[in-house]
Amino acid sequence: MARENKRFTCVICPTGCQVDVETENGAILSMQGNQCPKAEEFIAQELIEPMRTLTSTVRIIGAKWDMLPVRTDKPVPKRLFFEVMRELAAVELQAPVNVGDVIIKDIQGTGADLIATRNMLRESRAA
Repeated sequence: MARENKRFTCVICPTGCQVDVETENGAILSMQGNQCPKAEEFIAQELIEPMRTLTSTVRIIGAKWDMLPVRTDKPVPKRLFFEVMRELAAVELQAPVNVGDVIIKDIQGTGADLIATRNMLRESRAA
């Protein structure tokens, strides 16, 4: 396999370093542009399997709002985002729900739990 040059934007911190990386057979040969060592870990993971924390919403019934914000409690493989979103489309909860409540355990076999990121109290709606 030949040497490759790739550019990454590190998303670990707000700096968003533009990092130029030279690789050979998946191994990092050189890296330029990172302002902290966290970028090295991020890029090494990106080369193996890009991971992100997924944030979205699910339907909720009996609350002030119709949608509940949720996120994974740890990063999941980006390649599974479409499958996770398909699974979320079928979710319909009943209020009340509290921040941190597990909505789906071990989503798509990733080891990550989908959790609520907002309290949603039960509310009656006037007709």
